[in-house]
Amino acid sequence: MGEFLETTYEKFIFKVKVGYLYSHEEFWANFEDGAASVGLTDFMQKAKGDVAFLETVEPGTLVKRGDEIGKIETIKATFGIISPVSGKMAEVNPEMDASPYLINHDPYGTGWIYRIELSDPDADKAQLMDAKEYFEAMKDKIAREAKKLYG
Repeated sequence: MGEFLETTYEKFIFKVKVGYLYSHEEFWANFEDGAASVGLTDFMQKAKGDVAFLETVEPGTLVKRGDEIGKIETIKATFGIISPVSGKMAEVNPEMDASPYLINHDPYGTGWIYRIELSDPDADKAQLMDAKEYFEAMKDKIAREAKKLYG
């Protein structure tokens, strides 16, 4: 299952998977053999609510890090899927059409969104945060959101 960093705020437990890399836009990338699986962070899926629908570009599409390559629709909002890596879209998770809620159920596992064949993995890795860096950034976001809500 893997190791997680965890923090709790009120009734919510926020997890960060160790070994994955993270973007400021709240997407993770798991690098494996010249490709990467990409998904939505636990923090973002909790903040945005239950995923109802998502769409992405088609497999074979060339993607650049920072491109909006699709949309996620939740009960609270619709927002862009911002790719944390560059390369060629290899596959969209086949479970997403029928079961987009997998993102909420298991964001770091069965809820992955797509896989991409990487064009420059070293450059991508240099732009992303490791789990500890992201964990600290996430805790800051939680504190800022709490301050907005509770003053």
